[in-house]
Amino acid sequence: MQFLVTWKFIDNSEAGQARSLQLFSKWQPGPAQFLGFYGFADGTGGVAICEAATVQDMARTTAPWTPWLQFDVKAILPIQESAAIAGEAMAWRAAQG
Repeated sequence: MQFLVTWKFIDNSEAGQARSLQLFSKWQPGPAQFLGFYGFADGTGGVAICEAATVQDMARTTAPWTPWLQFDVKAILPIQESAAIAGEAMAWRAAQG
């Protein structure tokens, strides 16, 4: 499964920044694999595209950071697949009269 993950900092104190950066310097990504990993230029958060076998693995990846970051995690599909599903749904609605 692929996920779009965005986050924003919720603890902007110097102590919070120092602690999260100290932990980040020792962190190894996992169990989700990061396909793209970016920080926003304004320093307010960031975005990642991740791949994980399960939703639980995605939760395990974000859980250590919740004292400092608020996450928004959305499952994503390639556009061809999401368009095909939308077409199937439209066909079903049309068949219902």
